[in-house]
Amino acid sequence: MGHASETGNLVIDSQERPVDVQEPTVVDRLRAHGITRRLVAWGIFFRDRLHHPVRSHPVFGFPYRVVITVVGVAIVLLGLVLVPAPGPGWLIVIAGLGVLSTEFSWAHRLLQFTKRSVAAWTRWVLRQSLALRMLVGALGFLLLVAGLLTSLRLSGWTGFPFS
Repeated sequence: MGHASETGNLVIDSQERPVDVQEPTVVDRLRAHGITRRLVAWGIFFRDRLHHPVRSHPVFGFPYRVVITVVGVAIVLLGLVLVPAPGPGWLIVIAGLGVLSTEFSWAHRLLQFTKRSVAAWTRWVLRQSLALRMLVGALGFLLLVAGLLTSLRLSGWTGFPFS
């Protein structure tokens, strides 16, 4: 038929029609990588062979659910403690909800609501002008400082800035 020659990102066939060749995305590269296939296979194995049978087992089902509950609640509480501090407090709370959502439908619904709310808030903020985004950031920072000062005061701290 003809040969194809490659010039940069364009492939030109024998009839000299340029065909745009797109670079593979990160997701495409991950899908093609062998380790990703193995990780997905392990996830499916865990879900099908370990999680569901243990969960429905007459002896191990209840202790398994108790362990998941204790670990999930501990992660959520740790995240709530870290919310006033600079850092990933809310991210840790969401991770704890993710653990709890493996066993409880209310946690799954709350996690889905949280994801939708954060996505809607992010879209709203990004549509605003730069001045308003800076104002939202400044107000968030002031709220963070107020929470930190309140927690220091309630804990009995008498040093700076209360001295």
